Amino acid sequence: AMLVLHKDYNYDEIEICETAADGHFKNAHQARNREMVDRSHLVVFCIQHESGGAWQTMKYARKQGVSYINVNDMVEE
Repeated sequence: AMLVLHKDYNYDEIEICETAADGHFKNAHQARNREMVDRSHLVVFCIQHESGGAWQTMKYARKQGVSYINVNDMVEE
């Protein structure tokens, strides 16, 4: 799961990720996730396993130098 805080704070419109919409359906989630990271100051994740789309997106955010938080790391076990 991800919560994305966009660099542009205009929430009056519905946005369609053209990169995902125009690409192959099997790549749509990854394209959308990367576009969200590219447009964000901070991404909040809740990742419990080192696999899957959210995990890959967190790795991408790290590589791009975008700040992120994994709230799962804040939970006491």
